[in-house]
Formats: sequence, C-alpha cells, structure tokens
Amino acid sequence: MLFVNKICKSFNRIRVIESLSFSQSNNEFIALMGNNGSGKTTTLRILARVMRPDSGSIIFQDKDLLSHKGINRSSILYLGHEPGMYSHFTPRENLSFALSLRGLKIAQKKIDTSLDSFDLLASADKPISIFSKGMLQRLKLVFADLAPWDLLLFDEPFSGLDSNGIEIIERQLNNWKKNNKSIIMVLHDESIAQKYADRKLIISSGKIVQS
Repeated sequence: MLFVNKICKSFNRIRVIESLSFSQSNNEFIALMGNNGSGKTTTLRILARVMRPDSGSIIFQDKDLLSHKGINRSSILYLGHEPGMYSHFTPRENLSFALSLRGLKIAQKKIDTSLDSFDLLASADKPISIFSKGMLQRLKLVFADLAPWDLLLFDEPFSGLDSNGIEIIERQLNNWKKNNKSIIMVLHDESIAQKYADRKLIISSGKIVQS
C-alpha cells in the first residue's frame, strides 16, 4: 500500500504541489493525468525520492518513504523523461551497469532475450547516443523487464514512440496487468488510461481534482 498525505512542493516560492493526497492499493494501476505543468512529473519525482517535498508524508509498505529507513532501494523503479543512462555506453553495457547498482547480476543471455523482445537486439552493441527517442523509451522497458520492483513510476512512456513502439509497450502493459503489478504512470491519452488503468487521478495546479 502507498499513502501520500498532504505533500507540498515549491520552486522559487511558486507552489507546484499543493497539499496533494492519495492512496494506492497493492497491485493497482493508477494513471496520473492533467495538463502540462500541473505537477504530474514533480509528484512522480517526489515518490521516487529524486526530490523531497517541503512538507507532508509518504508511507510505502508500512514504512516512511521520506526517512529512507527500512526501505529497499530496489522496491521502487522510476523511469523519467531522461534516459538515465550513459550515452557512450551500449544497451548491454548500460543495462549491466544499471542492474549492478541494484545489486543484480543477470546473465547476458537473459539481457539479450529481453533486448530482442523489445526489438533492440540488433542495436545492442551501438552507443545509445545514436538512438531515437522511441528506442530510448524501449530501452527503459527492457530495464523494467529485467529489474524486480514493487512499484513502477513511469513518466509518459508513450512519448516519442512510433506505431511499432506503441504496440510493444502495450504488450508490456498487458503483461504487467496480468501479473498484478503496482504502477503509477503519467499518461496523456485518455483511451490508453481507460484501457489499462484501474483508476485515474487528475491533477490541476498541484492538486488532485478528480479521482
């Protein structure tokens, strides 16, 4: 379970998140929606502990998420706008390194199988600096496929994808749904949210206006 209670966040005295509260049940898929600048990405970054709120509390799996005490770092996986990988590394190198940071050593064969399932194996030895935005999005999916997590935070996964990429990510969303994964995902497409999310949270000016 996740409980978010009255979190607030300001930048340069401008309030971006205003007393935002919500909860998430185990295995629930939440679509976080709203206009650009409404506070969706900031909310995800706070949940991912990339930034701290000015006030409020977050309880995850009965532990205080903001205290960092007793929380397994690997229990939450955040996939943001940026690739979060080294541009001069290949997909294989990036994945092996990122997984090692989470204490995981995964056989190259398994990594290659996942790369292949996301249509990236042919580019496995090329630096990701030459990758399109859609290819980088699919590489994030490979990481999410290989790394264990209890809660996935994914910011606009459909951004930059062509029709093939959309088909691939929808296939993965179906797999996560079948496996009862807990997900909070920023989405702009109402039809995608309707198809996959158990619940929608609409944010406006840093507040939840509809749930």
